[in-house]
Amino acid sequence: MNTILSHNRVIFTFLSIIALWVISISPVWGQNQTVEEQEYIAAQTAYIDGLTAFENNNYEEAISLLNRAYVKLPNHPGINFALADAYLQINDYENAEYYSKQARILNPENKWYHLQLVEIYKAIGNNEAAAKELRNALTHHPKDTDILFDLAQTYSQLGKLEQSNTVYNKLLQLKGEMISIRLEKLKNFNKLNMKDSAIVELEKIRTMDPGNLSTLHLLSNYYLELKKPDEARDVIGNALEINSNNPKSRMILADIYLTQSKWDSAETTLRLLIDDSTFGNKSKEEVAHFIYNKYKNEPSNPSIQQIANSIFKKLIQHSQATGKAYALSADFFLNTDQNNYALRALERANELTPSNDSAWQKRLQLLLEQRRFDDVIETGKQAIQNVPQDPILLYMLGNAYLSSRQYEKAEEHLKEASTLPARRPLKANIFGSLADTYAGLEEWDSAFEYYQKAIDLDSQNPVIYNNYAYYLSQQEQQLPKAEKLALRALEFSPNNTSFLDTVGWIYYKQGQLQKAQKYIRQAANSADPSADILEHMGDVLLKLDKPNEAKKWWQKALEKDSAKTHLKDKISD
Repeated sequence: MNTILSHNRVIFTFLSIIALWVISISPVWGQNQTVEEQEYIAAQTAYIDGLTAFENNNYEEAISLLNRAYVKLPNHPGINFALADAYLQINDYENAEYYSKQARILNPENKWYHLQLVEIYKAIGNNEAAAKELRNALTHHPKDTDILFDLAQTYSQLGKLEQSNTVYNKLLQLKGEMISIRLEKLKNFNKLNMKDSAIVELEKIRTMDPGNLSTLHLLSNYYLELKKPDEARDVIGNALEINSNNPKSRMILADIYLTQSKWDSAETTLRLLIDDSTFGNKSKEEVAHFIYNKYKNEPSNPSIQQIANSIFKKLIQHSQATGKAYALSADFFLNTDQNNYALRALERANELTPSNDSAWQKRLQLLLEQRRFDDVIETGKQAIQNVPQDPILLYMLGNAYLSSRQYEKAEEHLKEASTLPARRPLKANIFGSLADTYAGLEEWDSAFEYYQKAIDLDSQNPVIYNNYAYYLSQQEQQLPKAEKLALRALEFSPNNTSFLDTVGWIYYKQGQLQKAQKYIRQAANSADPSADILEHMGDVLLKLDKPNEAKKWWQKALEKDSAKTHLKDKISD
């Protein structure tokens, strides 16, 4: 629309000058001919100067000059049109609309006056008024294709898609078959979800341009959506005859096989795409997207999962793929609990797209879950070099140092993470890990300060409550507060062995031995109690004057963790 108006504005300027020349030679003066003629010449000069200023983008000056002309010639359509144009350029839509209407009223036959008014209405977002003005223009120019096309598009913008297609049909009658118009109709049918009608348009486009692969791909996919796989197979066969190596055609063929439950054929088709060295990395990424989406849509379909498994394992054996393809492979392996394959895929994704923070985070998370802290540290250092100031990456790296008892390094990275913008739960976890770090450094004031900061940020995090309570009890500080914190953690997870042990240990510190024995025994009788829990059980029994039973629990703790050599002294004593 803007291109048309810009082009035609030059034409109209020429026409308006001609019109002005016609007026200038018209015998309209009476006895005061000399004065009126001078005023008219002044108006004419102001008009021409105004047009010149407009063409030089001096819109304020143009408005001033054109208004001077308008005072003398208010009924000149060209001056009204030019004024509207100038006001439009400075976004003064109220004045632009007023003068544009005046121009159209003075000369309703001029289609450019109508189209200018349409442009103004669209600029202020009033498409209903724009459509009305276009219909008004059609009463004077019923077969004007510019106006018809603008009206069809305006109806589409208003959501009046059927009316839009009616206008497009009239354009087809006037101009004959045109792919561009058929495509516009196709878009409207898509929005209306009228698949059958969309196929009619596509078949007509196919007839006009039988070698267009994009049309054939779209048509085949429509047939698939309408559950017409045979028709889809026929169309894609035509596409493969034109270009047998087109990866999009092959993926659609695989999709047809999947629809028909021809699993082996689908897998073979996709594996050939992965194996074909003539296909670039982007094509392999498209295959990865395709099969991953199929798996996500039907995660419980064992046949599709098997095909996806085969394709992604084949993919990570090749070096020809994009970082995104490897990231998708990793997501599939994570979803299917194949963590070692996921790590391989994530490592390759990190190499190819080192700025992908999500891939680094997933890789570090897996390594942390496997307690491979040295690998987390090595990988984490690479991650923060490629994605600096990422609070999640710094948090994970800090935790790896914390777990390795490298407290100074842990403090360095966690402190940096704590200064960066992060959501409240993450920030609370960072503060909690910082508190654990300061506990490891035996800087208790800092530790308790950060535990409190973490709780203030996230009052629903039981681990922070538990750790805060445990270290308070270890320092034998504020035991009543420690008891409340530990019981709060237990409310969130009543069967958590660590939480049970913490509650019991606080009761032990308070001398409430029966309560202590109750909670710690529940923890010690769990499926896999820690060496600390087993040792605590022995400590409680010793206080209850049951030394022989205590020795049995200490022995279990030592067998669980041979590094606890101090238990040998307890047992021998």
